[in-house]
Amino acid sequence: MRQWTTLAPYNAGHIMRVSGAPDLERWRAAFNAVLKTIGLTEPILIELSTLALDQKIIQELNSPFVPGTLPLRAFVMADQRESYLVGVIYDHWFADSPSLRALMQRVFGHYSGDGENLPPLITCDDEEDLEHSRFGVRALISCLRDYFRHRRACRIHLRDPLDFGAGFFSLRFPDGAIDQIRAYAKKYGATVNDVFLATASQALGKFTAEQRKSQPSPRTKRDRIALATAVDLKPRSARNPDDFGFFVGYFTVVHDRPEMQPLPELVAATARETSASKSAARALEFAWGLRIARLTWDWSSRPRFKAQFFQKGLPFLAGISNVNLTGSWADQEERPATGQAMVLDYFRVSPVGPLVPLVFTFTTIRDRLSLCVTYRTTAFSQNQAEQIATELAERLRNLRPG
Repeated sequence: MRQWTTLAPYNAGHIMRVSGAPDLERWRAAFNAVLKTIGLTEPILIELSTLALDQKIIQELNSPFVPGTLPLRAFVMADQRESYLVGVIYDHWFADSPSLRALMQRVFGHYSGDGENLPPLITCDDEEDLEHSRFGVRALISCLRDYFRHRRACRIHLRDPLDFGAGFFSLRFPDGAIDQIRAYAKKYGATVNDVFLATASQALGKFTAEQRKSQPSPRTKRDRIALATAVDLKPRSARNPDDFGFFVGYFTVVHDRPEMQPLPELVAATARETSASKSAARALEFAWGLRIARLTWDWSSRPRFKAQFFQKGLPFLAGISNVNLTGSWADQEERPATGQAMVLDYFRVSPVGPLVPLVFTFTTIRDRLSLCVTYRTTAFSQNQAEQIATELAERLRNLRPG
């Protein structure tokens, strides 16, 4: 999928809310010190932005990185009276979200004066992970199963497949909302991510219900909702947690008319499906599907074919990226000494690209939950994307575990 960058940017982002007032020179020195440990010696530029956060993210998502230059950019912007935002936009093929969180931990450590106490990052070739996905009958069956499961998956219409513009907005849940979601997931033997997948399926099912009813014939019937969810491959491949690179796989969830199913049943069904996917290590087997896709991608030189290739062959309506930072380095239980910086909040931004035209990115830290939404503007208008996200958020807010 790396070839996607020949068509469009594949940028992602991490943003921290930090207490106090920013010291740009200290941030610049901290970034440069950490980047040198992974072989990047080009000095980073840190922009002092005056844009609103959502506007800044949209600008950065649509600004490609020039090959051969530093694959990340940083910015600082005013936020509240006693805090500010520090953001990093990066080429997603350069690193995955766990790697960026490890990088941000070390950058923040250097900024705070504790960077020397952290182990160095280790740069690795993510292509080695393909060796953990050895070709076999199970891998082939997994690829074929995914393909046929998606034959009836609803496709969103791309008004212009060669328009790669990305939109963005963010939502904040009331403090404590995550506790309610955790309790609901526990009641039905599911994970929080399973609940996110089930509620997103219902929101997308409601949005596409009329479109799916209007299919011209049973042969073209597409009444399923397919979602992708990212998974970190390092724990599955004996990777060192300090390895830096791109080690992300995914598995899929496909539901028949989810808007018609009671949520408890859908959550339980999602939990069974994701549990089977994880236990079968399909997150590693996906690499063979990508190898096959690469051969087909390279076969055609037409940009329009490449732009629609994944959307037609493996149609997803959306993807979900979910992480819980509670108890991590960013979740500091005690306030530091007077004048020392503290991470107050953390947000992540996922890219849209070859597989999904709409991405929901959830981040939990302490009792706070945020949702960042990225979408392809040729697939969804801002109003449509907000409509889906609002429906999803309302379903999550209305969960009653009792």
